[in-house]
Amino acid sequence: MEFSSDLEMRKLVSETREFFEKVLYDEEPLLVSDEATILDVSMSSEEELVARCSHCYGKTLSKEDLHQPLWKLLRQLNEGRIGT
Repeated sequence: MEFSSDLEMRKLVSETREFFEKVLYDEEPLLVSDEATILDVSMSSEEELVARCSHCYGKTLSKEDLHQPLWKLLRQLNEGRIGT
C-alpha cells in the first residue's frame, strides 16, 4: 500500500494543531496527507465545517473551499493573521 506525501502538512504543524483544537475539536484525525481535504478527515457536514471555520477564523468560506487540500485551506484561513 502506498500513502501520499505529507510534506506540505508538516510545514503547518502549529496551524494544524490549532485547527484540530478549534474546528475539529470533537474528532481525532489520525493521518492527513497533502492530498486530503477537510472532508476526508472530518465527519461533519459541509455546512457545519463552513460555520466552524468562519466562527474560529473570522473568514467567510464557501463549500468549494472545503474541497481543496487541507494544507491550502489552512494557509487560506491563516492568511493575514498576526502571529502566524
